[in-house]
Amino acid sequence: MPCRLPKALTGTLRVPGDKSITHRGLIFSALARGRVAITGASTAVDCRSSADCLQSLGLSIQMDHGPEGRRYVVESGGLDSLKEQAGPLDAGNSGTTIRLMAGLLAGRPFPSILTGDASLRRRPMRRVIEPLSEMGAVIEAAGGDFAPLSIRGGKLHGADFDLRVASAQVETCIVLAGLQAEGRTSVTIPNLVRDHSRRLFDHIGIDYQSSGPLNLSVGFLESPLAPFDLEVPADISSAAFFMVAATLIPGSGITLTRVGMNPGRVLIVDLLREMGASIEVVSSSNLGREPVADLHIEHRQRLEGVSVGAERIAAGIDELPILALAGAFCRGRFAVTGAAELRHKESDRISLICRNLAGAGARVEELPDGFVIEGGEELPGGSTWLTAGDHRLAMTGRIASLVCREPVEIEDPGCIGVSYPEFDDHLASLLEGSGG
Repeated sequence: MPCRLPKALTGTLRVPGDKSITHRGLIFSALARGRVAITGASTAVDCRSSADCLQSLGLSIQMDHGPEGRRYVVESGGLDSLKEQAGPLDAGNSGTTIRLMAGLLAGRPFPSILTGDASLRRRPMRRVIEPLSEMGAVIEAAGGDFAPLSIRGGKLHGADFDLRVASAQVETCIVLAGLQAEGRTSVTIPNLVRDHSRRLFDHIGIDYQSSGPLNLSVGFLESPLAPFDLEVPADISSAAFFMVAATLIPGSGITLTRVGMNPGRVLIVDLLREMGASIEVVSSSNLGREPVADLHIEHRQRLEGVSVGAERIAAGIDELPILALAGAFCRGRFAVTGAAELRHKESDRISLICRNLAGAGARVEELPDGFVIEGGEELPGGSTWLTAGDHRLAMTGRIASLVCREPVEIEDPGCIGVSYPEFDDHLASLLEGSGG
């Protein structure tokens, strides 16, 4: 372990609300008529992008803070109340916003333009353009694959889709369009993904059919949904950084409360346990339809290397950067394959994970669809940690600064606010032993 003897993490913390669930709560509120309250919501700038797009379409959205954290209160008139926006709708840095909004707008009888920041405009959109076009939407994209997306919605027809790559965003995009389409629309995915949309359907009363966890079928939504309230669990992707830090730093012992434990999101917990980490479920319950748990994580021993293949990637795609850092300190080899999707996130995460770890002193081999890391007892650090404006790489760099012999210098740490504005304060509170 690091010779610098970094300060241990101790205390109790509830990280902000789940980003994926908050996006869905906001966007599905457009299908309701009346008041929707989303409590314990994500504080991410990304979620604010979804709210801003919906406000531009005519929804009234108020944001405040209470005992359970951020709250969004939405007043919606239902799908038929959405209004054409004169200018582009800006999704910012949020891939979830642009993909889900594309599904929502594909069924509306007016033209729309969806765009985003420079990073988002480099991310491929063909996987939502093609199914929406097959259902009857007319979509023009830069280079045929990139935002801005010009969408001329209207009369859609249902279709059956068998996705080659498991993606909860693409699945939900298609389902949002399917709820506005004549006939039935079905989506089949190859591997388990986060099923937040399905659980939300159960919670808010959307009828669907399913032949199992990999298939979902919906029909035309005949009338607006009733008003609903939604409580959001703590975001497991945000909690992941503190899990790894506590696992790597001697003397650490932290409790993370009300963490969402969706079966399609728990690779971070499962994999760390397989590597030998001490992660105890102190208590478990349900928040709405979502399973949640209080997790206690302690440093116990050096981690062991493992291999992760394509069939498991979807359950932890966003956590692979911080898991790679854990792998750099393991005994043996840490290998990830079948994760080519990482090259099309906010950055080419495969390339930057490998460059950053190699720069900090790790032995790492870059693969087309992943990487292989030869673990060691310490990393020298003292390097520049590249982010390309990617929030998850920046937060991984913060943890790398704690566990390397010398801190790393993080390029553009301000991008952390895209998903977790309070991250630095919460990390400081655990280093001080107070939590938050």
